[in-house]
Amino acid sequence: MPSVRQVPSRTLVTWESELRAIAAEAAAWTVETGGDLFGRWEANPTVFLATKAGPNAQRDNAHFRLDVEYLRQLSEPLAADWALRYFGDWHSHHRLGLSAPSSGDRRRIRQLGKRNNFPGMVEIIVTTEGSRQTPIVRIHPWFYDLVNEDEPSAMGVAVYAGCSPVREALSARRAFPEQALNEWQSVALDRVRIGDADESPILVGTPAADPSTRERAISHLAEALERESGAPIEQHTTAFGKILVARLKEPHHLAFAIDQKWPMSVLEVHRLDRATGGADQIEAPSGLMVPDINGIVQVYRAAKAERGAA
Repeated sequence: MPSVRQVPSRTLVTWESELRAIAAEAAAWTVETGGDLFGRWEANPTVFLATKAGPNAQRDNAHFRLDVEYLRQLSEPLAADWALRYFGDWHSHHRLGLSAPSSGDRRRIRQLGKRNNFPGMVEIIVTTEGSRQTPIVRIHPWFYDLVNEDEPSAMGVAVYAGCSPVREALSARRAFPEQALNEWQSVALDRVRIGDADESPILVGTPAADPSTRERAISHLAEALERESGAPIEQHTTAFGKILVARLKEPHHLAFAIDQKWPMSVLEVHRLDRATGGADQIEAPSGLMVPDINGIVQVYRAAKAERGAA
């Protein structure tokens, strides 16, 4: 096997939810398994979503093959809705003790990169140790420089606390039910290790959701309210965040005050009468947030039906 560099030369950025999701899926199988990595590649590759494999993936004790058609099905909405792209995958070597990519892994990644004209890709090898019921799961990330065709190099990992904003948004919408997007919570972080580390990862804080993710979440909500109301949605920027205004039936409108901080909670909802200038606050479910599009649409429908406004 060709040599590999063991000193981390690059950093992979992700959330603890994604490491725990990988750990939960790897620990659920006694044979090799895996999934895909979706994110944005800027200064450092950032994984917003680590998925399970599709229904037609092939698994056995020493081999794993992704469901390529399912990968395509995931890629399209994640790119269109969240500006995420596929840039690698993860798979387990379980108890084989192989923490580095095999020759077959390297060949496959290079072929994928060449076919998609990627300058670089990431592959995560997962190994397990200890109890079969509650194993320690080790995450070994590798960077492929496909421009210079170097051997894969070990990566460091920066881990944000909490849940990826994209996973949180998809979960709120009940998207991709086959992914069981909340299952990451079934494996505690203290069962996860990076490389040969003796302790679980040190978290680097909870970052604010990036502007692109926030703007896309607002845009998705505005599109849903526009479909529901049949009229353009007003958007007003405020010191606390945004106000979205949807027409009920003239002169009545419904205004949603939205916190700018992720997960962009709905702070208040007001029914506006633009003939008189009046505004009445209406009850909305506690914990309502922008990613829960269906929940907000239900509030809109209830307000429209009230007092014969429909």
